[in-house]
Amino acid sequence: MVKTYKPNDFNRKCKIGVTKTVTTPTGGKIEKIDPATVLNVRFAAKMRSLALQFQIIGTTTADTFDIAIRHNKLVTKKMFVQIDDVLYNIINISSDESAKLIKFDILTLQAKKKGA
Repeated sequence: MVKTYKPNDFNRKCKIGVTKTVTTPTGGKIEKIDPATVLNVRFAAKMRSLALQFQIIGTTTADTFDIAIRHNKLVTKKMFVQIDDVLYNIINISSDESAKLIKFDILTLQAKKKGA
């Protein structure tokens, strides 16, 4: 059975877009989401079951988490998600391609590694 989300579940905001390297006033370089590509969306945190958490221990998805957003065809794996000034890679997009009026996508996110 597919989880249905209520409007009040989408109580947090994030930015989704392509990053660009910006030089700071001190000469350092940081990556930020390019304002020309930014999508401001609301998301719902998605909880994993305890059984699933034990299954993924030791795999490459052990340090990831999932969020749910309204279905958006513009979101791709090449983009990044910024939540509370932290950048995350999009590892997987589980799109809802059903015939429902309101569709959701589940994004699997992983914190972006420094210098990579």
